Amino acid sequence: MVAGSALGIVGFGDIGRELTSRALAFGMTVSVLRKSTDPLPDGVHRAADLEELLATCDHVVLAAPATEQTRHMINAETLAKAKPGLHLINVARGSLIDNKALLRALDAGKVGHATLDVTDPEPLPKEHRFYTHPRVRLSPHTAAASIDMMNKLAKQFVENVKRFSCGEAPNGLALD
Repeated sequence: MVAGSALGIVGFGDIGRELTSRALAFGMTVSVLRKSTDPLPDGVHRAADLEELLATCDHVVLAAPATEQTRHMINAETLAKAKPGLHLINVARGSLIDNKALLRALDAGKVGHATLDVTDPEPLPKEHRFYTHPRVRLSPHTAAASIDMMNKLAKQFVENVKRFSCGEAPNGLALD
């Protein structure tokens, strides 16, 4: 249930603004961490820093750009401050998260779940623990999917089924 839970958003660009309006509509409290001092929408709290956001929110969405300042912003030090059971969601860039630190926090139960639409590297090596970790949900970097993109993907899928049934290799896939 999301009503009554706290959502933290790192970055307040188009994605952060859209998440905020939807979260408020579902009855969530929303805190935002952003560089700009521009006003936030009514009912949205401005977090003082990342540690506050991680310590007070049930769900934290990373929607910030990949820069030198954001590289591994989610690391052992910041995760140590996380609210127990935190659900960490990354729809931005894989480099924002130190994977080893996240895995340790997941294994220890400090982080309840990680939903990752992006990883570093991308794609992950076949043997990476994210694939089998019971607290990790991976998506194929489709957080920005639109109806148009889904239609194209469906057409590609149908074409690849036809190719496969004729003994041909599928298009658009990296098969190792």
